[in-house]
Amino acid sequence: MMESAYSPKILSVPPSTRSSNFIKLINILGLLLSVALIGIGIWLASRHGDCEKSLRAPVFVIAIFFLIVSILGLFGASSAFVPLLYTYLVLMLMILLILAGFIIFIFVVTAQGGGYPVAGQQFQEYTLDDYSPFIRHKLNNPTNWVHIQSCIESSNNCDELNNIQSAADYYNSDLNPIQSGCCRPPTECGYTIVSPSNFDTSTGSNSSNPDCLTYSNNASIKCYNCQSCKGGAAQEIKRDGRILGIIFVVIFFVLVLVYLVGCVAGRTASREHYGDV
Repeated sequence: MMESAYSPKILSVPPSTRSSNFIKLINILGLLLSVALIGIGIWLASRHGDCEKSLRAPVFVIAIFFLIVSILGLFGASSAFVPLLYTYLVLMLMILLILAGFIIFIFVVTAQGGGYPVAGQQFQEYTLDDYSPFIRHKLNNPTNWVHIQSCIESSNNCDELNNIQSAADYYNSDLNPIQSGCCRPPTECGYTIVSPSNFDTSTGSNSSNPDCLTYSNNASIKCYNCQSCKGGAAQEIKRDGRILGIIFVVIFFVLVLVYLVGCVAGRTASREHYGDV
């Protein structure tokens, strides 16, 4: 009896060297990319002075999921098990969709905000109201802010201001967002600078900004409960989010290329096992 064109070939026959090596190659690349993602997560988690770690969790989740999928694809290529290869491609498509959604989310929540310049000083100042609702909600959450505030207090951001020699040097310094927002009162308060970490608040302020009353020269108080401090933390999130978003865009397009090559290689392996369909 004539064998049907749709009947499978003997599964013990391995695919051609070309298609097998193709699949192995793209999954080795996938393993390297997943390791790179884990490295990005570690970088986010270990940044000195970076007290808001909200971006690290999704990075680690995506990286570990991608690592598992890459191992699955590599195993499927090595064992010449076509259904496993198709499972790999489906999971890869899921990763691409999740990654695309994460990229869109990052750029949406970091689209708003930024520092504003003040005449006579090199550094910018910040206020939380300028940032996206997601970031405002996260930083206004008391539980989150207690942790972030404790982290800022234990960092050396404010201590570094003591290295500035004079008021002129102070206003010409390139203070980071945390130093500008958390270690000093807003310029509009009108306080006279005594030293880079000490201001004369005895005369009071004519400004309606509540941060002016919140600020204290006490090293354990400073402006840690100020809206300007939350604005500085929001700017850190925005900066890290933008960097991460750009990195993920590059990784996304590399993964699209890997996925397309994987589809071709998987189709080739399927034909070699089951014949032309």
